[in-house]
Amino acid sequence: MGETNITKCTECNSRDLDKDEIKGEVVCNDCGTVLDEMQIDYNHPSTQVGENAHISSTKNDSLGSRTTRRTIIDRKEARKAGMGNLIRAEQKAHAKKNVRGHDILDKIKELSNSESVIKAAEDVIKACFTKNPEYEGYGELPLNQMRFMFSEQGKDADYVISVCAVGTKKMLSDFGRIGFYNWQEDAKKLGLEANDVLVASKIITERIKRICRGANLNPYGKIQLRRSRALYAFEQKLRHCIREKKVANAESLLEWVTERIHALDNDGDGPMSDISPNMLLAMITICGLEEFKECKMTKKGVAEIFNLTVGGVNAKLKKDAPDTTNIKSFIKNFNRHTGVA
Repeated sequence: MGETNITKCTECNSRDLDKDEIKGEVVCNDCGTVLDEMQIDYNHPSTQVGENAHISSTKNDSLGSRTTRRTIIDRKEARKAGMGNLIRAEQKAHAKKNVRGHDILDKIKELSNSESVIKAAEDVIKACFTKNPEYEGYGELPLNQMRFMFSEQGKDADYVISVCAVGTKKMLSDFGRIGFYNWQEDAKKLGLEANDVLVASKIITERIKRICRGANLNPYGKIQLRRSRALYAFEQKLRHCIREKKVANAESLLEWVTERIHALDNDGDGPMSDISPNMLLAMITICGLEEFKECKMTKKGVAEIFNLTVGGVNAKLKKDAPDTTNIKSFIKNFNRHTGVA
């Protein structure tokens, strides 16, 4: 708090004054009169004024270093307080290029709580959200391209940071750099639109692919390994939801679902290995419910487990099977050893 010349109360002449450092107020302890407010020291390194004020880095550009962050003073609030002349000097002194990168990495830490994920994310954030000379010449930074989200009401800087964090983790999962990541869960929890995450992830992915091409690197891990991880993750999610909701008579269904996954996907060589893991699991589970009627689950409940809609799953089930038989019959009866339903 900045220094004030008030030494006694103007109402009762008491000198028992309380200076509230957090609120920036001077209050008389005897009569309760607020003698002054908003006594903020604009030159203090921890100053934070206005809803647009934010923490940024100063002394170096390394990600993950909280001790180097300072505050940018909000222009509008500073002018209101008669401190508009400080803006340019403060920005030059404190504004550094990694503020977005720090915030995204913080959000990823919050979402994952995993050192391996954070380490993998640091490399991507350094390439995509900091103005690092090492990555010049690979096209416009995603940092600038994320402006598409600001066009709609309610999509503020915090929203964009969350989308970038989820999009970064999705990209890392798609490239096999981290375990399978069910990004829809985090998007729903954070109130993010799925399309925003998809677009952001695509922008980040394209930049990383350009960087890898420039260095003659393959950004993708083994495709089948990624698919196997996804199938396993969704199968475990099904089991978890069944246990959590205490669905009776589900063991036979789960055993059947596991067997059908092996037959229809067959480690990427099966007749339905081109269908996305969550859709394949949803189709198999819904067909299984017709076989094990004692297991009481709804189609809607199954679709929600795999982040799908009933309409989307039904549309897939209505299509012809690889051998032109009814798709439900194909899922129920296909034998991988004979290759026929």
